[in-house]
Amino acid sequence: MIYIILGITGLLIIVALFTYLSRRNNNIPEEIVTPPAECCGAHAICEKGLKKADHHIEYFEDEELDQFRQIPADSFSDEQINAFREVLYTLRPEEISDWLISLEKREIYLPEILRQEAIDMCQ
Repeated sequence: MIYIILGITGLLIIVALFTYLSRRNNNIPEEIVTPPAECCGAHAICEKGLKKADHHIEYFEDEELDQFRQIPADSFSDEQINAFREVLYTLRPEEISDWLISLEKREIYLPEILRQEAIDMCQ
């Protein structure tokens, strides 16, 4: 009888110890990293470093967007924004992050009004 009580007590101590340790490890605050100033605004998507490092540019039947190279994101007309929107809405959700990387490599800045739409569509 004494062995059963000691066994249960020992088991409870072990469970309590593991519970304490797991809760203590979960309370470690995450380090917040701010994106660099030149970030396109789609930071959650742009962290695909390996695709960015590759110099190959993938096109998504959007060669017409090359005419907007190096135009600031807040300088597009409604017609130009619609050209970006047409391409964006033809992409599958899993392609959007790669498309944003392609635009970045080509120095084409996504219009500010479309940034949040693109992020929402790929999640």
